[in-house]
Amino acid sequence: MKRICYHIMSVTGMLVLLIAAVSCQGRRHPVRDRQVGARPVPVEAVQVKKRTVIIPIRESGQLSAKDQIKLGFLTGGIIEEVSVDEGRSVTKGQKLASLNLSEIQAKANEATLAWQKAVKDYKRVLNLYRDSVATLEQLEHVRTLRDIALNNLHIARFNLDHSVIRAPADGKILKKLADAGELVAPGYPVLLFASTEKAWVVRCHVPDVDIVKITSGDSALIRFDAWPGREFTGIVTETGSAADPYTGTYEVEITLDPSDLKLVAGLIANVEIYPAGTLQVITIPFRALKEADRMKGIVFRVKNGKALMTEVVIRQMLDSFLIISKGLSPGDSLVTGGLEDLMPEMPVKPVRMQ
Repeated sequence: MKRICYHIMSVTGMLVLLIAAVSCQGRRHPVRDRQVGARPVPVEAVQVKKRTVIIPIRESGQLSAKDQIKLGFLTGGIIEEVSVDEGRSVTKGQKLASLNLSEIQAKANEATLAWQKAVKDYKRVLNLYRDSVATLEQLEHVRTLRDIALNNLHIARFNLDHSVIRAPADGKILKKLADAGELVAPGYPVLLFASTEKAWVVRCHVPDVDIVKITSGDSALIRFDAWPGREFTGIVTETGSAADPYTGTYEVEITLDPSDLKLVAGLIANVEIYPAGTLQVITIPFRALKEADRMKGIVFRVKNGKALMTEVVIRQMLDSFLIISKGLSPGDSLVTGGLEDLMPEMPVKPVRMQ
């Protein structure tokens, strides 16, 4: 009986295995069915090539006038009047601000009187010297006093003339830094002035890896949020030769080409600088990417009639294509269409090669 039981159990086990095997044969595996003995899937493909590109350097910057000047008084004193407001356009020579002249005018009057007395003293001693009454030493002494009085008069008149701030050129007042009634020290800035006689410039800061690529004369494309959809052109006119001690970046100045559109200082700019040098690089269209994660992506190559999944390293994304630094070689056949259902090792047939 034991032997019969063992025999029955063995037969039963074999039946289970047989049923499982038949079940497995009857079950369809979609990927395997398409890979083995299936018709090749038609896909679009292109041949990988190197192309010459100019890789733009993208940064943000700020618009300002070519010449921005802080205007102040030569001497200190109380501000009598600031006759312009922020944002106002001014013309060359226009009065912008003035000091209270009470003390300055008094010093100028004092210097004038001192000069007049020194001239009279010199003439009197000169006549005495001619009559052999005064000595040569006395004459030279009063001559020196006369010259000192003249210099003091020039200084007093100069200070009087510069107690008024006038526009050095046609331009705009960007900011008022002081107002009437305030006591200011000599040279303290009162107004921030921007000349409009010269072009507008955008100043941006780039890292060391980019500053070595940029030279004066490189072209640039500038966009402002204030003017959506509009593009401005310009050229690089200055590049920094020393890094900012706080940020470690280098300043680049871009002079804008003339434009009829209204621009004001302080606009934030998105800048693309196109260095003069070019590179030979491998590029692929965006549609060739099956998937991507940061600067890595998955593409499919066609080799021996099969789709080979390949990982690529993306160096940079440009407007219409990707620059690939690793994973592809010139001459590779790259799938660009029909990626939706494509699986590794699946038989494929390119229907269009470019």
